[in-house]
Amino acid sequence: MDGSDGSGATILQFPVMRREPPSIEAVTALAPPRSLAESLAVDAGFEAHNAMRGFDREFEYLVRAIQIGSGSDDATTRMRQLVDTHVAHAMDLCLAFQTAADQLVRLEVQVAGAEKLGGPGARALQGARREFRDRAIAARVAADAALGASRALAAHVRRAAGLAELTGEEPQQLQLFAAVG
Repeated sequence: MDGSDGSGATILQFPVMRREPPSIEAVTALAPPRSLAESLAVDAGFEAHNAMRGFDREFEYLVRAIQIGSGSDDATTRMRQLVDTHVAHAMDLCLAFQTAADQLVRLEVQVAGAEKLGGPGARALQGARREFRDRAIAARVAADAALGASRALAAHVRRAAGLAELTGEEPQQLQLFAAVG
């Protein structure tokens, strides 16, 4: 297309941000590295917890409770909805982390270009660093929670299908079942 319609008017196409659908793979790609989140948490004086193991364990309890009351098929359906919700939430937090990281880099570049850093610039930079830290930690915890919930769902599906528990990596098919809507 030459950028004009039939009447000769020029048509400008603006770039459109396409949001990737929530998935474990997308969350894993967007989440900050664990080492970054852990170091930021330690520097801030926060206590670190293993969200992946915690959610894996809690979802195991939850699936057993649902299974006792409603059966295995209903437990799978309900757990799948919960996992999808966690993955979507983690995706939102990871995108917010990416935005905060971009804003921090922009501000760091502006400050580096300034001859001296005045009071407002220093406060803005301090606030951007704090927001980056908080969003990085939240995104990593949410990503780990979604991964833990996904592992619990995959384990439930294996048990319901009569498959043995795996000690290594999840088969790709079970990962996709747990991650894709």
